[in-house]
Amino acid sequence: MNILLVMCDSLPAQFCGHHGDSACATPHLDALAERGVTFERAYCNSPLCTPSRASVLTGQYASTLGCLDNAGSFSSEWPTVAHCLSAAGYDTTIIGKMHLVGHDQWHGFDERVCLDTDYTTGYDVFNYRLAYDWEQPVAGNPVGHNWMGPSYVKDSAWDDFSLHYDRDVRIHEAALKFLNDRGPESKPFFACVSYHAPHNPFWIPEEFRRRFSEIELDLPALPEGIDTCQSVMDQWLDAFHYRDEIRDRLMTEENLRWLYETCYGMVYDLDQRLGALIEALEVNGLADNTAVIFISDHGDMMAQRGMIQKRYFYEHSVRVPLVAYVPDGGAAGSRLTTPVSLVDLLPTFTDLTGTNAPSDLPGMSLRPAIESGIEPEARTLFCEYHGEGVHAPCFLAIRDNLRYFYIHGHEERLYDIDSDPMQYHDLSEDARYVDRVRAFRQELSARFDPERIAQDALQSQRNRIFIYSNSGHEQAGSS
Repeated sequence: MNILLVMCDSLPAQFCGHHGDSACATPHLDALAERGVTFERAYCNSPLCTPSRASVLTGQYASTLGCLDNAGSFSSEWPTVAHCLSAAGYDTTIIGKMHLVGHDQWHGFDERVCLDTDYTTGYDVFNYRLAYDWEQPVAGNPVGHNWMGPSYVKDSAWDDFSLHYDRDVRIHEAALKFLNDRGPESKPFFACVSYHAPHNPFWIPEEFRRRFSEIELDLPALPEGIDTCQSVMDQWLDAFHYRDEIRDRLMTEENLRWLYETCYGMVYDLDQRLGALIEALEVNGLADNTAVIFISDHGDMMAQRGMIQKRYFYEHSVRVPLVAYVPDGGAAGSRLTTPVSLVDLLPTFTDLTGTNAPSDLPGMSLRPAIESGIEPEARTLFCEYHGEGVHAPCFLAIRDNLRYFYIHGHEERLYDIDSDPMQYHDLSEDARYVDRVRAFRQELSARFDPERIAQDALQSQRNRIFIYSNSGHEQAGSS
């Protein structure tokens, strides 16, 4: 069986039509969901590009790999899905963005098309410009991040061009060529087609935005007292994202309409590309033997709670679309609500293809759920964030409707997303949840060593900042 993994960047699950967003049009993804299985509560394992994608490729947590931020790399000795499937005779290819850092840009894949180094947006996989220094305040950290806040605001000079649209066009053309060059008798393949959309900055040809300019949109609003329920992690990230500098402009109805219309246009364009890939499978006789999986690496807060970007542990940032279609599967249209995560993908891929997987993976195969529509086993899942913007290791534990935050050395929090979907009310000191908080704490400490991760992160930051500042570049943190 072939596998086509379609990945996008920064798409919250909530923005997909089959997840209930009647405004954001995703007809091809919705059709795929009707033929396959939707995991309604799928979560990334780190709400940041590089560590999340590393977890997808290896099936390991980012802290296990030592890949903690967007300037982080992981050793070539870690097995990836490419190593697993290549050993069984598969062609393995990545087409598009993977945000790999360092000199190993292949990690076992036979071919990479449209590498991250093939375009000129200032992203250089061979330096550590994005290394963040936990020992310095926001103002003392690497330059180049103060554009993030303005990119969510209309007329900020970030809304009149695209860093990524033209590149997505090239990625899409390469993906279609890859599929058109194959047929039913070709070697089996694993192909990851990875688009940038709908990552900020927000730009799309005007005809796509106009599709949403006359319809009613459910725009975010700030409730009274929101600032009093911010965690220390929230405060760090708000400062890192320069949120306070743009907050008044961000939350106007005019700006929110522009932001959502543009992002919805980007998602609609992405959905059209997904439809073209599925059509290419059918035209080339591949549809009956190709599993199609659609995911995002993480989400985006999109002004929910007045927040922007990813990195946070709230649902818009960490909950991602996961739709899986397997030919002849018996579970068409199933919608499963048990939480799963992206480290479950590698064991799923090896199970679908009958290939061997490493024995120490923290995830489990979702193949039985995909083929039967039966809920997978309930487990405690983990998401972690130790990257730029925070100043200590941060963890999220997920079980059923509960979300447990642990910010090492600072605080813990507990939320019930069924009764409190926006996570405004901390239950960590509520007597009714004492046992559940204790259990989360024990499960987290059994899986992770926060103090070791803190020390490893600090040493890695020092090493990379030293290398960058002594390699003919500006000193990290200078202006």
